[in-house]
Amino acid sequence: MKKIALLLALAAVWVIPFFPVAAEESSPLYARVTKAYTYLYEQPDADSGLFILPETYFVRVTGELTEYYAVEYLSGTANRTAVRGYCLRSDVELVDYVPETPFLVYDTTVTFRTSEGLPDGFFTEYEVTAAFYGTFSYGSSTCYYVELEGEFGYVPASSCSPLSYPPNTEHTQEETPDPSDEPKSSDGSGLLNVVLVCALVVTALGALYFLFHPRKEKPREEEDPFT
Repeated sequence: MKKIALLLALAAVWVIPFFPVAAEESSPLYARVTKAYTYLYEQPDADSGLFILPETYFVRVTGELTEYYAVEYLSGTANRTAVRGYCLRSDVELVDYVPETPFLVYDTTVTFRTSEGLPDGFFTEYEVTAAFYGTFSYGSSTCYYVELEGEFGYVPASSCSPLSYPPNTEHTQEETPDPSDEPKSSDGSGLLNVVLVCALVVTALGALYFLFHPRKEKPREEEDPFT
């Protein structure tokens, strides 16, 4: 029995390296903004809205609550500061793929004007470029939530250039199957690998058998007492 167990263990050592082990990878989870007035909330509370997310773009989901998702927006994006908060689960739709362009990367021009009546030589108007994150309704006015020199804040939409950015259409592309993605016919390489592994196992077992199989001693010829 000990020899049989040893044979099986050695055979396993020969066979295991030929079977690849699949590595477990966890992909980030994204949700698409499906409604026109989807707020990113600072807290899981309807009274803590920071700004309205651009429709058709995505948020990265980092956790789940009863009515909200914990999300990140513009995370991992060059020249942008990530914003973390919450979205209503009913306002977004989980997707089973990783978008190539999940977030809107967009700049807006903000025009600042000073009070009139200043002496000559004073600049009464100047423009700066700010990173646009989303819109915000303040009474009957619309504001933009922007990042300017590392600081977040709101500027009146009337002081900014009109918004002009394309919608994200990745979800429509995902819904249309690509003919090139259809499974191709097998070329028989899998069967060939199985045959090679079996041949190696048989060879290994055969070698081990001859190594450990007890050899029968030949009977010694009896000496003739009369010679």
